[in-house]
Formats: sequence, structure tokens, C-alpha cells
Amino acid sequence: MGNIQIMAMKTILSVILTLSCCLLMRPAVHAGVYKWVDENGQVHYGEQPGNSSAEKVTIRTNETTTPRAINKAEEDEAENKDDEKKDKNDAEKYGKPVEVPPSKKEKQKLCNEAKNDLALITSRGRMREINEKGEYIRITEEQRQQRIAENKKKKKKYCH
Repeated sequence: MGNIQIMAMKTILSVILTLSCCLLMRPAVHAGVYKWVDENGQVHYGEQPGNSSAEKVTIRTNETTTPRAINKAEEDEAENKDDEKKDKNDAEKYGKPVEVPPSKKEKQKLCNEAKNDLALITSRGRMREINEKGEYIRITEEQRQQRIAENKKKKKKYCH
């Protein structure tokens, strides 16, 4: 016999062995549950009948208790609406404007922006940007340091 034939035989045998093990093992789901009352009046439940008066009990699953899947986006949106209503009520109640804190998604976005900006600013020596006229203008070292400080504050505030 060649190597290929031996490998094929091993594969077939392993499949047959696996299937026979699956068929021979009886899962607990299919095991019967019995209910009986002993001589002292105690009610018992078990997988095997305790006496001749034992009766088989059918176990039902309650489908109403299974949790429904919640869409994370819907949950965040509902949470944000509740927060906005509360903030608006507080502003009306106390007569002053209240700053609405950003949602988790917005915080993550602001955190990523701060990290990216900070990495760009610190990785370069000279920086330039385009003004309203479309001209390149060079940023001074003082402006660069100011932007680094601003992005560090943003990172500290929004990244946890």
C-alpha cells in the first residue's frame, strides 16, 4: 500500500470513529427527567426513576426569557438622547446653558484625532499649512509648541 492509501484509510477510520462516538454518547439534553414522591412525602427529581411510581416530566424552555440582541448603535443613540433631554431640562431649570458632553463614539474620534495630530506635529521639524488664499505659510516654533500643548490636552481629556 502506498502512503496516499494509508493516509486515506486513516482519515476514513478517524471519521468513522468520531461519528460512532457521537452516536454512542447520549447528550444530557435527551436524558429523561423523572419526578417521584418517596415514603416520607418528599418530591424528588432525577435522570433515573427513584421508584415504580416515578413519572417522566417534560421540560419546556421559556422562550420569553431569552435576551434579544441589542444593536450597540441604537443603545448609544438612545443613551445620548436621554442625556441631551436631561441637559436641556437642567439648562431650563437653572437658567444657564449647559455644555453637552460628547458621546463615547465622539470621544473615540476626538481621541484618535488628537493622537494623530500630535504624532504628525512632533515627527516634523518645520511645518507649513495652506491659508485661505491657497498659499503655503510656515508655522513658527511657538505656534508648533502651542499646537502640541493643545493636542496633549485633548488626548488627556478624551483618551482613557
